[in-house]
Amino acid sequence: MAIAQLFKRLFAVKPAAALVVHGVITETGRHTPRTRLGPNQASEQAYVALSVEQAATTDGQVIDGATIVPAEFSGSMELLEAFAVGKRVKITCSTLTGREIETIDEL
Repeated sequence: MAIAQLFKRLFAVKPAAALVVHGVITETGRHTPRTRLGPNQASEQAYVALSVEQAATTDGQVIDGATIVPAEFSGSMELLEAFAVGKRVKITCSTLTGREIETIDEL
């Protein structure tokens, strides 16, 4: 059993790092993402534009916020009711390079 635990620790797949940004919401709205899945349009999503104050990865690497261009993130339509322009937020994206909101918290 100890050997099995050792193998799990040695060969366990680590979750990929994701982007975490802190900033102030400068704009919100609705958009329909482009899709390559044929003639059907993707469902409408909310977008949140930020003035980035700081950025990092979930594994702790600091990122220059000026390199996040455009600083716009997409998520569910419920975000439009919960978050308004001027609010300070922390957004965790689903991936390091993606802009899909996994979690968003007011600071």
